[in-house]
Amino acid sequence: MSLIHDIMVILGDGERHSGVALASRLGVTRAAVSKAVGALADAPIQVSRKGYQLPAAFRPLDRARILGFLAERGPAVDDVHILPEVDSTNAYVLRSAGEGVVVCLAERQSAGRGRRGRAWQATPYGSLLLSVGMTLQGGGPALGVLSLAAGVAVQRALRGLGVGDTALKWPNDVLWQARKLAGLLVEMRGEPEALRVVLGVGLNVAVGPVTARAIDQEWAELSALTPHVDRDRLAAAIVGEWLDVVAAYRAGAAAALLEEWRTHHAFAGIAVRVHVADAPAFVGIAEDVTSEGALLVNAGGARRVVRSGEVSVRPL
Repeated sequence: MSLIHDIMVILGDGERHSGVALASRLGVTRAAVSKAVGALADAPIQVSRKGYQLPAAFRPLDRARILGFLAERGPAVDDVHILPEVDSTNAYVLRSAGEGVVVCLAERQSAGRGRRGRAWQATPYGSLLLSVGMTLQGGGPALGVLSLAAGVAVQRALRGLGVGDTALKWPNDVLWQARKLAGLLVEMRGEPEALRVVLGVGLNVAVGPVTARAIDQEWAELSALTPHVDRDRLAAAIVGEWLDVVAAYRAGAAAALLEEWRTHHAFAGIAVRVHVADAPAFVGIAEDVTSEGALLVNAGGARRVVRSGEVSVRPL
């Protein structure tokens, strides 16, 4: 464990702790505490002459609390890993052995990824960086449908915590008033008869100034939308909703999931510019999605099918 993580764990009680008290508990000098806090510029640890204190949105994730919330809700989870830092939560889950349901959360990522290989910008201790993996036996699901279903799951979890007015941008963003609140990445590995499926979620809880300067689009943060954000409860809600969505898909409810996604389609009937890899961009009206989760765009009277993983869609 790093010194800053140990400090954040102590500050997680919400109380104010003096530099002397922190140094004594951790067996380091006051100067070491000050240096560690200063190096984490993006997490707004409140510093005063009386010591250090942490706002609620930045309190460290707690494995025991997450397991407790999951047990209340009922989904079967085989293990939950909480890491101070990792290259990528998705990569961690894909590397893990076993076929059960494995959840990984991290406070920081050194190589977090969005779609098309882009880096995911996240505030240390101020984001929800979550991946959940499972093995699906007996035939692989359609990646396009599961990408959309992932958005449905995250939106349900947010709604359950009192956050409304969200929309879903094809194929895998959750928006609040046209600003990005969360990004999703579904990855698959293995053979069709035993496919490892991993959902990665990056959600802005409290965005620090360093992260804000690095984000190249309009963004929203959960702490501005609802008071007293509890990342542990939110993580458990997302995992539970995702497991419910996958179970529904496997039981033949793909059409119902797609219909739910359609009711929250952010760009339905709106002019968009579609940037396709290795091809010229084009403009059209976003209309619908296919039964496989592809986007249908009316471009000059011709309906074009845009498949997940190939494009970046922006409203005009």
